[in-house]
Amino acid sequence: MRADVVILGGGLSGLAAAIGLSARGRAVTIVDQAPRLGGRCYSYVDRVTGDVVDNGQHVLIGAYHQTLRYLDEIGTRGFLRSSPGLRLMMHHPAKGFCRFEVRPLPRPFHLTAAMLRYSALSLKDRTSLLRVGFDLQRRSADRDTMLGRLTIDQWLTRLNQSAEAKRSLWHPIAISVMNELPEHASALLFARSLRAAFLGTKSDSAILIPTIGQTELYVTPAQDLLSQRGAKILLNADVQQMKAKQGRIDRIVLRNGKVIVPSLVVSALPAYALERILPPVYAKLSYAPIVSIHLWFDRHFMKEPVVGSIGTMLQWIFNRRLLLDGAGDSPSFISAVISGAYDAVKLSKGELVKISREELSTLFPESRNAKLLHAVVIKEKRATFSPTNDNNERRPGTKTSFENLALAGDWTDTGLPATIEGAVMSGYAAASLLAEQS
Repeated sequence: MRADVVILGGGLSGLAAAIGLSARGRAVTIVDQAPRLGGRCYSYVDRVTGDVVDNGQHVLIGAYHQTLRYLDEIGTRGFLRSSPGLRLMMHHPAKGFCRFEVRPLPRPFHLTAAMLRYSALSLKDRTSLLRVGFDLQRRSADRDTMLGRLTIDQWLTRLNQSAEAKRSLWHPIAISVMNELPEHASALLFARSLRAAFLGTKSDSAILIPTIGQTELYVTPAQDLLSQRGAKILLNADVQQMKAKQGRIDRIVLRNGKVIVPSLVVSALPAYALERILPPVYAKLSYAPIVSIHLWFDRHFMKEPVVGSIGTMLQWIFNRRLLLDGAGDSPSFISAVISGAYDAVKLSKGELVKISREELSTLFPESRNAKLLHAVVIKEKRATFSPTNDNNERRPGTKTSFENLALAGDWTDTGLPATIEGAVMSGYAAASLLAEQS
């Protein structure tokens, strides 16, 4: 079988590459070993409750420009609920609910005001937060080189952030953005993420929350658009090997024996999957887990749409009844996310549900009288690459040593941690690189 452009992997990076190339008139074939597209980004309808369950709750920000471009192209941007500024409701174990809110004020006053109003911290600690804001504005190559040698925790310590400031603000944000513990994660990647959110335009700091499931938001409309453009989609198609000749990928061999002869190839596979089919290794990376816990109750008890919890196993708690368009039969549907979940991923479903109920009862005392109707736990042991400085230095770019092969994936050198924005950005970059080749 001959093919114009073959895209290996139908996750978000592969879909973005396919959208970008098909828009330029290229004939696209997507090959994926799974029975569906979307990769780690998917949702399904729970049979017990009728609710849409996501494989991990994703929150976008206005600075995700490539993601918003992608959603515009496939026609689903209208399913994002937007707030005018970044608003994080945090629960402090001693001070209760506190809000960190970046209001639509002129720069840099928007960030300064948010830091000085954050009541979870003492006035001294709030004032010290400004050091981070000032440091983020000091951009230079030498500065980035320095940050590339530090962990988040080391960087915050250098900026005289107290243990309480770390615990009650920086660490919760860092773990959710990076999916890694602050003592291991790269300060450079975190600083870039903070700059994008806080130091861009006013709209960049806006929180954007999907009102439909991930499959409906990112995948199905993209698949429909690609089908309209004549793309071929091969599912349950496991790639066994890529073979090269004279500096080009010459053949793609599937496990069922089928051979594809491509003109151009985009590998949107995870690094560990690419390593298996195309030595030499492009990047030997380590990975970090995410655990998602979905709970249904017989009564309402959470008024906020999203709450960050300080000092608990549950990090971010989402009231899906307030977020989703449409609903199942149960009054209350709660989803919680644990990033950098090295300890939680080892626990059983029963243990995770038990701890979740105990922690929810502390945040929302009314939940003590609520009956748990149903529970789903999803574990992703290799959810993202671990954004350490060592791993960041190993990330390859889009271009490869093969003339007709481009790489895509949130693990490639996007300059960001493993985010939806990085995945989409990498797909578009691969499309641009290959678009003009014959």
